[in-house]
Amino acid sequence: MRQSMFRHAGFSFPFRHPPASGAIEKTLAGVGSMFRVLGSAIDGFGAAIQGPAALRETVQPNLAWAPTKLDELSPPSRGQVVNLPSMAAMPSLKQVVLPLKGDNVFIAPNANVMGDVKIGANSSIWYGAVLRGDVNSIEVGSNTNIQDNAIVHVAKHSISGEAKPTIIGNNVTIGHGATVHAATIGDNVLIGMGATVLDGCVVEAGAIVAAGSLVTPGKRVPAGQVWAGNPARYLRDVEPEEHGFVESSASNYAELADLHKFENSKTFEELSAERAIEVDRYLASDSTNSVHQMWVFDKQTLLVTRPKK
Repeated sequence: MRQSMFRHAGFSFPFRHPPASGAIEKTLAGVGSMFRVLGSAIDGFGAAIQGPAALRETVQPNLAWAPTKLDELSPPSRGQVVNLPSMAAMPSLKQVVLPLKGDNVFIAPNANVMGDVKIGANSSIWYGAVLRGDVNSIEVGSNTNIQDNAIVHVAKHSISGEAKPTIIGNNVTIGHGATVHAATIGDNVLIGMGATVLDGCVVEAGAIVAAGSLVTPGKRVPAGQVWAGNPARYLRDVEPEEHGFVESSASNYAELADLHKFENSKTFEELSAERAIEVDRYLASDSTNSVHQMWVFDKQTLLVTRPKK
């Protein structure tokens, strides 16, 4: 049977949970599934008999990719409308709005992307970041990174009386702890760590908002300028090497996201196998360890494979 392979850290790893092959394996898999379903049913029946005294274990839902309630008066413009399964549907809630993402997008497991959100290909949402498209829409372009603990939100009402979405372009870097609220960010922009861009602001292509700056509502940061301060003001034009840094930052984060996506996708079995490899390599590196001196090692994993002839 041909197995899909991951290549990482110098060795290939079999894809998780290959399907059962052969009559005996398929039979055992079917019988095992039957007993698991039966056990779940018996547990539910016992809990029903116990009533309020029953111990009920709940699992917190994963909010990395979460729905919001559909408002039929304001249909989503970026997310997707999904029908709830019949068992989960309620009289007042039959459809929800889910985010929509492109190819090769990394969403950290403890990030929160909610509702009317669209994320372009090769973009990444990092640990602790929040994109909340609950009262309006959020659009994130391609190859953009929204770093740890950043917040992206929208406005249903504003001082001008207009509903304001958030639009973030391509190759954008939103630094750690930054806040973008109901604003428009152009392509190849850097929003520094801890900076705040408020309602109705427009940051044009190639601009930089310095770390810790506050861009007050309605301001426009022209293309190719650096703004800094609280409130933010024009500081200078962007230097050529800074243009290169912004471009490389987007590319570097796209590559780094692939690594984190791979690591976060590993199952318990894969982590256990890696631990075994780590221990075996440690023992193999000890020249006084006679156990390993009579064995040869697999070229791919360096695990003990067979005794020397």
